[in-house]
Amino acid sequence: MKEPDEQSNRQSLKCNSDEGVGVCFEVFSARSLVEGGQDGGVVSALLAAGLERGLFACAVVVRRGKGYRAEAVVAETFDDVLKARGTKYLRVNTTVKFKGLVEAGKRRIAVVGTPCQVRAARKLQSNLSKNCPGLELTLIGLFCFEAFNYEKLREETQRLMGVELDGAERTQIRRGKFTVRVDGKDSMVSVKDLKAAVEKGCSRCSDFTAECADVSVGSVGSNEGYSTVIVRSQVGQRLLETLELKMGVVRKEDIVKLASLKKKRALSS
Repeated sequence: MKEPDEQSNRQSLKCNSDEGVGVCFEVFSARSLVEGGQDGGVVSALLAAGLERGLFACAVVVRRGKGYRAEAVVAETFDDVLKARGTKYLRVNTTVKFKGLVEAGKRRIAVVGTPCQVRAARKLQSNLSKNCPGLELTLIGLFCFEAFNYEKLREETQRLMGVELDGAERTQIRRGKFTVRVDGKDSMVSVKDLKAAVEKGCSRCSDFTAECADVSVGSVGSNEGYSTVIVRSQVGQRLLETLELKMGVVRKEDIVKLASLKKKRALSS
């Protein structure tokens, strides 16, 4: 990926089944050369590399719509990828868009999504594969502890932070804090205080790191400006082969802590 001395920061698990992160080949921290991406722009770089090398012809991504609303769209160019940069902490149905692409004759498709979206796409792939020979799916999973309902999140950020979510230039969850940037100024609140805005089904989900993905990406376990990357399959390895990344230090214990907490919450709900 880049210089040999940087490779030492990558932890190879040789396709082990790890209790904290799921089945994987490698876990490492990195940032890409893509400007403006969230937490180092690794997801944007993966999509750009896959499209450029023809590993997939298009990708289902989530793009910000009107205000802070989000929608699933199809990215076919680097410009499309750039327009979808940044994390949206809302639940979006990506499965319908993926199914529509298959019905339109597309066979090499990537999907970016949270653990529940990735799981749904993997299940749909299994159901469609018999009648759609040659279907190739690349799944890029996003770490997710919980997603928010748009209307309720808008209400809570106004009540707790005094900011208009629809005017947000950037939002980020890091170290238990939800940060909203409006007019260049950051306001933050504890994620725990946004409990009223959490989607109800999230409490029953036990998957934090998108264990069904080919590559999983998230900020937990890495320093600010970097992403933690979990490579889970040969498809994921191939996607990362020529990607230029600057390596960072990964703290796997941080990932395991949140993954375990989410599993416990699911068992008690």
